[in-house]
Amino acid sequence: MDNNCVFCDRSQFEERLCGETKDFWIIATLGQITDGGYVLLVPKRHVECIGAMEMAKINLLEKLVAQISDALLKEYGAPSTTLFEHGIVGQTIKHAHLHIVPAKLDITHRIFADFPRNAVFFQAYLSQFCDAWKKIQMPYLLWKDSVVGGFKASLSPEAPLQYLRTVVAETIGRPERANWRTMDPELDKKLWSETVRKLKPYFKS
Repeated sequence: MDNNCVFCDRSQFEERLCGETKDFWIIATLGQITDGGYVLLVPKRHVECIGAMEMAKINLLEKLVAQISDALLKEYGAPSTTLFEHGIVGQTIKHAHLHIVPAKLDITHRIFADFPRNAVFFQAYLSQFCDAWKKIQMPYLLWKDSVVGGFKASLSPEAPLQYLRTVVAETIGRPERANWRTMDPELDKKLWSETVRKLKPYFKS
């Protein structure tokens, strides 16, 4: 636990909490790029990135991602989800958190264009990526979108803060929602409040 970390202090996100398990928080994110349904999956134990998590917890996380995706399909009609994480680069909060966006997107080609010289991992499952990452432990951008090939990670990119959020927002056609700090607060609260209301029934303790 880090006393200065937002995700280590439940009171910081209590009203946006959609559900929890023994090991994870499911939080409606600030800065809803889509019209609701955009959540963060956050380990309760303080760890800097998903790659550094214990493998047993990664397996639980993968199962929870599937449950969340199923709930987003039922509530938002999302046929697919786009997942991403800033792995010790581009983070505004230095506590692991996986973004789950209820939208079928191709962000791979944009990332490859922005970082053409970076080595890239291709792994079918998150657990495979984490197992490989533990051998190198480099900063990374991690994502899974509509492009076939499972998870992809660009290693050690010099990415600006909120880079993947910006890519997602521009791909969807809502660049004004890229920065969660500057999004219209009234609209954002309406969207994340609706997200909590819709998803909470799926994750009752």
